[in-house]
Amino acid sequence: MRLWKAWIVTQKDLSVIRKNRYVFYSLIAMPLILGVILPTVFVFALNAEATALPHDQFVAASNQLINTSSAYLILIGAILPSIIASYSFVGEKVEKSLEPLLATPTTDSELLFGKSLASFVPCLGVTYLSAAVSASIIDVWSFTRFGTLLIPNFFWVLAVFVYTPLACVLSVEANVIVSSRVNDIRAAQQLGGIVVLPIIGLLLLVVAGAEISPLLALLISGILVVVVVTLFYISKETFQREEILTKWK
Repeated sequence: MRLWKAWIVTQKDLSVIRKNRYVFYSLIAMPLILGVILPTVFVFALNAEATALPHDQFVAASNQLINTSSAYLILIGAILPSIIASYSFVGEKVEKSLEPLLATPTTDSELLFGKSLASFVPCLGVTYLSAAVSASIIDVWSFTRFGTLLIPNFFWVLAVFVYTPLACVLSVEANVIVSSRVNDIRAAQQLGGIVVLPIIGLLLLVVAGAEISPLLALLISGILVVVVVTLFYISKETFQREEILTKWK
């Protein structure tokens, strides 16, 4: 696979993202709400209850705040690609630019990788930006309150550097597969959004207070890696350039 060919496809899709207001505003709004505003609200709410809670409960609630905020970062990495990647092929079809793209001298792997990269890079970028901002908010508060920094802890590192990239890749691959098989943007988004459901399940477990041990974390990571690799091969097998050119009318 020629990476420079894939990068040309990526650059083209990134320019489309900048021009698409719905996608562009989604890249701003979701990380702002889930990664910045909600952690800030939680901090103020917890601070207001500080005098009413015993010290041990207050510390436990503070740790739960970190886990919940970390889980939101995973959710951002899973949801955003369902918005962007669903446009990868269907959007091209709507704008009448799909046929010239498929007729270019790029292999299926280069085309799929380029489009996947165009969804992965901005999604992970804004997720990490919101992670940095939310961590700063919580750490400033915790240092003022406890004289210590609560972030990073085990689950935050796991969420940011393992689960979030894997969830993002998983969502990108699933949505690119869906987008290449349907010819309606809404249908692509609805079907692609199904991949978010397991991530929401993980989020609910964390919010409910479930403890994730190192062994369980390793198991979940292994499962996600297997799913990601499987989807990659499925995308290569199911992508039919000739069918899209001849049957999408």
